[in-house]
Amino acid sequence: MGDIPALPRAQWLWTQKAGSSPEECEDAAYCWQSGEAGVDSAGRAVASLYASVSDGASESLLARDWAALLVRDTVESMRLAGDWWLELGTFVRDLMERSAVHWDAFLTRYQAARAEAGRPIAWYEQPGLEKGAFATVLGAEIRATVLDDGTTHWFWYAFALGDSCVFQLRDGCLVDSFPVRSVEEFGITPQLLGSRNRDAELVAERTRVTWGELLPGDELLLTTDALAAWLLARSTGADNNGVAALPAFSSFDQQDFTEWVEDQRARARMRNDDVTLVRARV
Repeated sequence: MGDIPALPRAQWLWTQKAGSSPEECEDAAYCWQSGEAGVDSAGRAVASLYASVSDGASESLLARDWAALLVRDTVESMRLAGDWWLELGTFVRDLMERSAVHWDAFLTRYQAARAEAGRPIAWYEQPGLEKGAFATVLGAEIRATVLDDGTTHWFWYAFALGDSCVFQLRDGCLVDSFPVRSVEEFGITPQLLGSRNRDAELVAERTRVTWGELLPGDELLLTTDALAAWLLARSTGADNNGVAALPAFSSFDQQDFTEWVEDQRARARMRNDDVTLVRARV
């Protein structure tokens, strides 16, 4: 096996919608990277960075908790499945079974904590608990692969259910966006994964998958829908020629990001919603 270069570090920035507290943010993100080389289905040495973002549906009860659980389970299912995109149905079933078990355990703890605090589940909350929580989910893997000639190539693989998006940028220009490719495609009813959904076959049919190759200097951005719409509007307009015109996210801390989002909202360039960005540069 040849040596694999160090994986890119993931940068995670987020802020809640205006008028909400940080504790009310219903977006979630999670990243994990392998500490040592593995082997893919072709016997080649690989190392991977995994990331996931999710946007909880405000109309459902406990959407924030479901999104937070879902991003971790997404990364775990990708990590354990190897070349997970080759058997999408099997991967989706594993993710749904994993998250169903964790959700049931969470609800048990949640209801016990409420009862202990003297705030047991009220009768009007019960239908919401039975219906379940809903969220979009996007997962991506950045993989360094040592080819037969000893050179290392970088690839990315992603799946999406809903309108959280991944973008590939090269020299400030948009190379690819997934699963949404134009602002007009954003709707008010994106596909969602429900915590009570057990129809893995139907979810697999609605889940989209893509992949691409990364060159040195390329960036991969995972975003929830408000920032995704901003990026597409900036990079696909008639006068932009694919240039994303991004701020210097690499130099941002959490406060910088919050202030930038607030400025874009004030200029009516970004709608008021929770905003999440996970960024990695090869």
